Amino acid sequence: MASTMQNAQVNQAAAPFPTGRRTPRGTLRWYPVRVPEGREAASAERLRKLVPADVLDDAFSVQRERWFKRAGVWSVQTVPLYRGYVFAASRDAAGLGQALAQLGLRDDVHQPDGRLTPLADDVRAWIAASMDEQRVVRASEGVIEGGKLRVTRGPLTGRESAVAKIDRHRRTCTVRVEGKSGAVEHLALNVPVKS
Repeated sequence: MASTMQNAQVNQAAAPFPTGRRTPRGTLRWYPVRVPEGREAASAERLRKLVPADVLDDAFSVQRERWFKRAGVWSVQTVPLYRGYVFAASRDAAGLGQALAQLGLRDDVHQPDGRLTPLADDVRAWIAASMDEQRVVRASEGVIEGGKLRVTRGPLTGRESAVAKIDRHRRTCTVRVEGKSGAVEHLALNVPVKS
């Protein structure tokens, strides 16, 4: 029993996102599923095809834009928000766990009793509000005026107070997710003007 609890704690600590608590059947939750890095989109498609519709509402990989500099030229590229993970949206954690086991997929985040653990509700809500229809968290753009950040475009518009740190050189920022989990995300933020 103690080793099972230790394994669960190790697995939860290794996850790149905070997890929530189990909920009654019928509540739609996002369950992180570990897949090979670089194969997130293909793995989500495979889940949608092979897992019964009464168990799986949807499977998807959330993407984010990031700034990338090559040969002195900046451009935006899209990468997974969580490398090596897809989200399985389901109302039936037990059924989803059985289906994943039959497919040979595993979840790295689970309860001591072996059940799947959903993504924390505040993080799920934050991601859902931040991504667009293609499930991409786009890059934001802003200015710093009088020492205060004002985001002019992107998902961080109106959420300036959540930005904890800005790296203007790398065009990134650290964002505190609103809620109990205390989660942070690293997103693209271009701040070309500082006055």
